Amino acid sequence: MQGLQDGYLAEYRSLKLTRDSEGVLVAEFHSNDGPFTFTAQDHTEFVDAFYRIAQDRANKIVILTGAGGEFIPYIDFSSFGNVANPAAWSQVHDEGVQIVENIANIRVPMIADAPMCTLSMPYLPV
Repeated sequence: MQGLQDGYLAEYRSLKLTRDSEGVLVAEFHSNDGPFTFTAQDHTEFVDAFYRIAQDRANKIVILTGAGGEFIPYIDFSSFGNVANPAAWSQVHDEGVQIVENIANIRVPMIADAPMCTLSMPYLPV
C-alpha cells in the first residue's frame, strides 16, 4: 500500500509536521514557532492531524516534540468556551476521545520528547 501524499503535512496551524527520507515524522507542537499554547482550535485540528498521521504508510517512526524545548506548556482554557454548557463539553469530550483513538491507531513506534510533561499526559500513548 502506498503512503498518502504529503499534502497534509502543512495543513495544521500549531503542528509542524516534517518527514525525512527514512520515514521519520517529527510532529512539533508550536505557537508561531515558539512554545505551544493549546487552544480549542488546535484540539479540533488534532483530531484530523493524528488520523492522517495514522493512515500514512510512509511514516515509519513518529516523534512528538514541542518548540522551544517544551511539549505543551500552556493551555488557553478560555478558548474552549463554557465547558459547563453541555454542548460545549460534549464537543471537547468527543474530540478528546477521537484524538486518543487516532493516536492509538498510529501503528509505528512513537517517541514523545516531553520532559517534565504534566498537562499533556492524556495524549501520550501508554
